[in-house]
Amino acid sequence: MWRKLLGLRTETAAPEAAPPRASAGVVVGAFGVPAHVGAQGARSAASRVARAGAAPLAPDLSWAVLVLAGERAGDVVRSPDGRNGLPPGTPVLLDGARGAGEEPFAIPREALAGTPFPGVTGARALAATHARVVLRLGPPPAARWAVTGLRRVAGFTGRLTLLDGEEAFDVRVGEAALVADPSAELLVLAGNDAAVAVGFAEPGLSVRLR
Repeated sequence: MWRKLLGLRTETAAPEAAPPRASAGVVVGAFGVPAHVGAQGARSAASRVARAGAAPLAPDLSWAVLVLAGERAGDVVRSPDGRNGLPPGTPVLLDGARGAGEEPFAIPREALAGTPFPGVTGARALAATHARVVLRLGPPPAARWAVTGLRRVAGFTGRLTLLDGEEAFDVRVGEAALVADPSAELLVLAGNDAAVAVGFAEPGLSVRLR
């Protein structure tokens, strides 16, 4: 008030712009289209969209498999030989990480067990080992998650949108997203109330509401 009476200018500092988010290097493709992202930078695992039995798996990695099609679509399995009894040619999402001694596991698509994230609805860690986390996103009510540590995710119902830096990538039914740099934060939005996706993440995965 006294500044106005004395004829002094009153200046209001402009709010600081939020720093741009680092790009995670998201690549989205259909289940049947092979795509590969090798271990690099902050990445501790190899990822591959492939067909079961099409190529041998590196024996020095612990491999988990997300089934993308057929009667077992949405199931996640890990076995010592990486084969898992799938019919040859079945589209799969492979996650290969250093994990000597990791126990076999099988998680059906319908499973809602596992561990929720504190204060977060609509996201669960279905399994967690020293090599990976099996992550389920959806169905909502939560419609916006901030995720750090995501390596890859596949859409089975509805639609998710991944905000990577300044770009938005839709992951629809029948599509999988691979992330080159899991250390970069992704904003994940559920496109509708039916959105469900399953994927793999770093052991230090962080999921919170945004």
